[in-house]
Amino acid sequence: MIRPDEAAPTSVQSPHRRDPGPDDPPPLAPAGVEEDPFAPPAWIARAGRRTLREKLVAGLLGIKHAVRGDSSFFAHGYRAVLVLLTAGMIGVPAVGWCMLVVGLGLVLIAELTHSAVDTLARAIGDPEEPRLRMARDIAAAGVLVAVVISAAISITVLTLKLGDYLGWWDRSMWDAR
Repeated sequence: MIRPDEAAPTSVQSPHRRDPGPDDPPPLAPAGVEEDPFAPPAWIARAGRRTLREKLVAGLLGIKHAVRGDSSFFAHGYRAVLVLLTAGMIGVPAVGWCMLVVGLGLVLIAELTHSAVDTLARAIGDPEEPRLRMARDIAAAGVLVAVVISAAISITVLTLKLGDYLGWWDRSMWDAR
């Protein structure tokens, strides 16, 4: 891959191979014999990789931009806090907590993806251009599906525990099996 600060190569060459330097060992194949095209690359560039700290900072900045730039991300986060507080107050068991966290995390991931697609569509050009509009609509559909799944999980887990708490049904029927 060519970085923006490098000059473009004049010939087509694999990004995993480079010209031998003075400190490189001699080639394994004798001169005039073609190298095995299926052999793994001798050298792979690692330029442009970020450290763990840089990745963490980038992730936190992304969350900050999503919360500040998109009101629906904040609204979903607010609803997630309310669901988790309700679950804590009524004593949801560990399996219920796992299901709630997965469902709520799914919504937040879908909302982050939607925010990224929307931001990219606005940066490329007119966000109402038909293909960009379609991409934004597909991302919004992903959020909708995630919200429906999360709502079903939340309603099921909270209703079952609230029903136990208020004595809406006899659990001995389920325990007898």
